[in-house]
Amino acid sequence: MATTDRQNRLLVAEDWKKIYQSFQQADFKSYDFETLRRTMVAYLRENYPDDFNDFVESSEYVALIDLIAYIAQALSFRVDLNARENFLETAERRNSVLRLARLINYNAKRNLPGTGLLKVRAISTTQDVRDSTGTNLANSTVIWNDSANSNYREQFVSIMNAANQTGQLFGKPRESGSIGGITTETYTLSSNQSDIPVFSFSKSIGGTNRRFEIVASSINDSESIYESDPIPGTGLTYTYRSDGAGDSSNNTGFFFLFKQGQLLQEEFTIDTAVTNNVKPLANSDINDTDVWLYKLDQFGQLSQRWTKVPSLSGNNAIYNSLSKEQRNIYNVITKVNDTVDLVFGDGNFANIPQGSFRVYTRVSDNAKYAIQPADMQNIQLVVPYVDANGAQQTLTLTLGLNASVYNAAATESNDSVREKAGQVYYAQNRMVTAEDYQVVPLSASQEIVKVRSVNRSASGISRAKEILDPTGAYSNVSVFAEDGILYREESIQQFTFNFANRSEIQSTIDLSVEAKLKEAYARHFYYLKYVTKDLSSLSATWNSTTTTTNTNTGYFTSGGALVVGDFATSNLKYAKVGSLIKFTSPDTRKFLNGKLVSSTTDNAEDRAWAKISVVTGDGANKGTGNLEDGTGPVTLNDLIPNGSVLNAIIPPFTTSFSTALEADMIDRIEAYEEFGLRYDQDAGEWKVITSTNLSASTVFGTAGAGSVAGTNLDASWWFKFTNDGNTYTVNYRKLDYIFESESQNKFHYDAEEKIFDYKTGKSVKDTVKILKTNSIVSTGNSIGYPISWQVVDTVTESDGFQDNRKVKVGFFDDDDDGVVDNPDIFDIVVEPDTSVATKFVFFEKYISYDNIERFRPYAATNFVVSENEADITLSSTTYTDKQLFYFYAEDEDVVKIYSSTTNTLTTTTDYQARRGRSSLNFQYKHHAGQETRIDPSVSNIVDVYLLERSYDNLFRIWLQDGGTKPGASTSDQLRINYSGTLDPLKSLSDQIIYHPVKYKILFGSNADEELQATFKVVKNTKTNVTDAVIKTRVISAINEFFALDNWDFGDSFYYTELAAYVHNQLAPDLLTAVIVPNQTGQTFGSLFQINSAADEIFISGATVDDVSIITALGANQLAASGTVVTSTSTATSNTTTGSAVSGSTTSGSSSSTGSSGAGY
Repeated sequence: MATTDRQNRLLVAEDWKKIYQSFQQADFKSYDFETLRRTMVAYLRENYPDDFNDFVESSEYVALIDLIAYIAQALSFRVDLNARENFLETAERRNSVLRLARLINYNAKRNLPGTGLLKVRAISTTQDVRDSTGTNLANSTVIWNDSANSNYREQFVSIMNAANQTGQLFGKPRESGSIGGITTETYTLSSNQSDIPVFSFSKSIGGTNRRFEIVASSINDSESIYESDPIPGTGLTYTYRSDGAGDSSNNTGFFFLFKQGQLLQEEFTIDTAVTNNVKPLANSDINDTDVWLYKLDQFGQLSQRWTKVPSLSGNNAIYNSLSKEQRNIYNVITKVNDTVDLVFGDGNFANIPQGSFRVYTRVSDNAKYAIQPADMQNIQLVVPYVDANGAQQTLTLTLGLNASVYNAAATESNDSVREKAGQVYYAQNRMVTAEDYQVVPLSASQEIVKVRSVNRSASGISRAKEILDPTGAYSNVSVFAEDGILYREESIQQFTFNFANRSEIQSTIDLSVEAKLKEAYARHFYYLKYVTKDLSSLSATWNSTTTTTNTNTGYFTSGGALVVGDFATSNLKYAKVGSLIKFTSPDTRKFLNGKLVSSTTDNAEDRAWAKISVVTGDGANKGTGNLEDGTGPVTLNDLIPNGSVLNAIIPPFTTSFSTALEADMIDRIEAYEEFGLRYDQDAGEWKVITSTNLSASTVFGTAGAGSVAGTNLDASWWFKFTNDGNTYTVNYRKLDYIFESESQNKFHYDAEEKIFDYKTGKSVKDTVKILKTNSIVSTGNSIGYPISWQVVDTVTESDGFQDNRKVKVGFFDDDDDGVVDNPDIFDIVVEPDTSVATKFVFFEKYISYDNIERFRPYAATNFVVSENEADITLSSTTYTDKQLFYFYAEDEDVVKIYSSTTNTLTTTTDYQARRGRSSLNFQYKHHAGQETRIDPSVSNIVDVYLLERSYDNLFRIWLQDGGTKPGASTSDQLRINYSGTLDPLKSLSDQIIYHPVKYKILFGSNADEELQATFKVVKNTKTNVTDAVIKTRVISAINEFFALDNWDFGDSFYYTELAAYVHNQLAPDLLTAVIVPNQTGQTFGSLFQINSAADEIFISGATVDDVSIITALGANQLAASGTVVTSTSTATSNTTTGSAVSGSTTSGSSSSTGSSGAGY
């Protein structure tokens, strides 16, 4: 050591100084040929001016300098390249990226096969199988859930039992469990093939023919259905699932698991025991999930399965999460082109392999694709099997796909490896913190592009009680409160559309016009606005003949059987199928459960409604009453006591257009005519109102219905079609009933979730029950019986905010036939036509926490209510300053505020009035679906919302090109796809609930109507760019702005950001751009901020049809209110009402030019 130090001090120091001085003159920034050559010449001229001074191009010495510069450049490039390939952030070669990722224990994902469940639609067998009736089912096709065959289930099970292995009869499965709340059982067929039980078929997916395989399935120790280990000679395994929603449910029936690709096998022998042995496999495109390794015995048969180390962060053949007793282990290393190496242990922590082995791998398409249900139907699966007598039989099954499959994925890209390797390393292969749940699911598959995880229920819930989800998403909820507010809200909504051909017009009529007639708000409008026909003058009663469950036959009588429908001349002419009949008691008794009982009986009602479901002949059997079979000619859908008095009738409401009407509408739209649609109650059909008869009034009225005077008197329109020569605007009427809890309750409702009770055969509805203890205002007595409303939708503000203090409710429809059970319930509770001035509820405007204007309940005592303003005599001695007035006449409907200084009233928009009633006692009941139930052994419920790449691509294509809207993966499909990867990483106290993403579409015709808008842009007059190009570029910029990478769940949209981006992209061709809501009730600026829910992501649905080129911004171009300056000067100030943006218009001699971007 001393020798080295001495030599360094005494001998090397002086030499180093000389070397360092030489380096001071070197230019280390020189890498390329020209710079290196110039640097060397400069160096020689400075340090050796006398020795080297011949620098002409023809000199041999210059050629030597060129050669050195060339070599130096090549070396520099290689050194730089090698350095870059040693860092994950800069490496480009696939081998380098994979190797560097493995340094931090990240194994890149290979391709993933499309995987899903095929439901058995039909089944047949060659075996003699008999059902309980003795019918021989051999060579007969039995269809699942066949309405024409009441014995289909027993026959289905009989055939499957005949084909199952001995001991696995239906009800005695091989495996059983609950997968995501769905009872699941596995059974094995007695298939007689000696090789792996795999059955292949091909289907064209996205224009490419792909090979698929039906494989054996298992649920053992898993939260999903997965492929069983491939073992030759074992039978094909299938699953039976039942979600409790009946045989018509997509999740009830017999299912087979399928995977895309081809199962291959390869055998190899290891003669010498070598530590850390690496065995490369020959095949490429080996998918990420399907690798199985077996050791063979001396006869070449499988003798021992080796365990694959999970492909998780930090796992390998030496260090892993497997039990220490499992020593026959290996791990799979991903290489280029989805080839793999099998890496074995070192003999200390794992056994060293020796002998003959067979490895099974599945080669799958290295591609991203989506499988829609229509792509996989009528798949024939033919399974040979051996029956109980040893005879050869054939089982033929017809299979089909129920839910879209988006889990296929291509090999993980280098960019994805760079991004996810660090995230997975940070999470350390577990999900504990909130951040873990946002990051780790992204590593489950390269197909997952967005994740949002929400901890719905926290630790601390007692296990001594039934586990409940306090939000109501997964548990039933029953809540009593006493602050209910019930009111109705009438409005005119609108949407716009363009068309290129008659087919597009037809599509708009079917999907955007006719479909609205089936909504609850259309029925509400009909029952309120159209006259109920009186029957009391007939002194007719109901003659009840026969009764069964919820069915009553009989006839109407008044001294004899009365004819109905087209045979009648009285108001009984409206008594047709679908009509609602109101019955009252013949005496003081009341109705209860189809009987007349004492008026003091609890829950008895003073009226009964029933729907006519069947009419035979004239409804009176030609005056004789009952039919020959002893039943009545009129069938009601509810039990009505004999002798009940006919009081009124509501004719049926037609919810579809005739073929002739649709053809007429298409002709008018194609000719760009303006017209309206009205409903003729007497004829029970929809009719056209021509432009000369169509009233411009927004107040509905039937006085001029059907007028052909050509004086625009018909105000009975439901739909009004207007156009500007290019775009049609359709105004339509709606009436919503809103139920609100001022502070005591929050509502949970999912319109997409349909709950079916297979025991009753009816859907289960969320309800708001107004308790019988509430009083009738006019009498002071209690109602005496509960009144139930069904929840029909949530209330969403124009900015996307979903107010969970209120819900939309509707008249109860027990059998979902579109005819309500009792259309009087609002009148019973509110009595809107009695003491009218007291039958309003009020709301005041306030600024919410997110700086958005919203409305909240406000005491009615703050208002003076009168029908007309003319009825009020103003006086400062009578009214205090700022006293509020509400005038409810249809032509007024306005809130005004009093000024004692000027003794005048001024209109204010800070308050709203609705006809209704407050302070109601009510019970709210919410029913949760059975697809997901809470595991009582855990205390954290984590909702994981996943967006799959293929679904995102298909959804964006659909928005731009139309066609069939793609469906997202179901929660069940997501569980099958990803629970096998994610569930082992979660904490024991957590339960993951998988959800598909929800898109919030903005602007286009596919968006909710309150979110539809038109982009109005001012083009630079000096540009030569055409209007069409401007529109296309605007939409392109909007789509770039809403690219998936720019948005996350729960974000807020601000138009100022979009406007700035559009201006940057289109300058100088574009001067300004504004966004104008399409709804007439929305003012300019109402879409400047839009919020999304925690499980929603914004996406633009705008097309070039939603962009309008204008010459200037002014009152006529913007849907706005207020005073707007359109021109200014020192001498003159001109104003106009109806706009909200400074413009560049000219008025008189005064002018002013608005700056670019003034629109926002």
